[in-house]
Amino acid sequence: MNSEVQFGCYYPVFNNPVATEFVLKNFRKHFPQNPIVLISDGGDDFSSLASKYGCEYAYLDNLFGDGTLERPFAPYDSFRTKEWWRRQKLTCDICNQQYTMILEDDVFVRGDFYFEREFALCGARWGNSFALGLREDIRRESGLVIPRYGMCGGSLYNTRIFNEIYEDVIKDIEENHDALLLKEEYINPGEKISQIGAVDANMTYHFGKRGYQYEVNPWMVEISEGSVYTDGAHPIVHQWGRRGESR
Repeated sequence: MNSEVQFGCYYPVFNNPVATEFVLKNFRKHFPQNPIVLISDGGDDFSSLASKYGCEYAYLDNLFGDGTLERPFAPYDSFRTKEWWRRQKLTCDICNQQYTMILEDDVFVRGDFYFEREFALCGARWGNSFALGLREDIRRESGLVIPRYGMCGGSLYNTRIFNEIYEDVIKDIEENHDALLLKEEYINPGEKISQIGAVDANMTYHFGKRGYQYEVNPWMVEISEGSVYTDGAHPIVHQWGRRGESR
């Protein structure tokens, strides 16, 4: 059990209370005091679970989408992307911690961890390759080379840095986001969706443009990485339950 509070959590949920309770129950075994903002994304009422596990709770309009032409799952337009950033800001303001962790229904926290050095943001080891347009924007604006992104569940970002860049990012999204969605160089060959409209790519992109490097999360492993997740060396497991792992 880690008694030092260094981070808070952003946790969007929809309609899987069994998975949500699994995540919260295991997280609280190791981080009983860390603040969590549990947000029902226009789905079920999770207020009882929020109360049981000591979370701040909000019920907000659906952001994820419903798969229709009017509200596709991806890509997000500027309105939905700004709202996603706004929900991160809400979490940062409520939790008021050094770092913010992104929780999802497939995150299994099975051990303690703590931070010994400052970092900007860290996520999946493999992640996804950035499309050329995003890589070049980052390199041109900051000089950084960031070939991949992976700000999935289990990822962490620096709250101070987030707050410092937030207003500039919102302005950038308002002025440029929708136009970039239409550019071919923001879509990887063989893919159909512009990466600028994927929030995990979008966060890495905007941090990177402003000079902040994406790193591999040393505390996290993904099920897709194979048997390495069974060694217990990583306290955060992402993709839990996708291949039949028990809850």
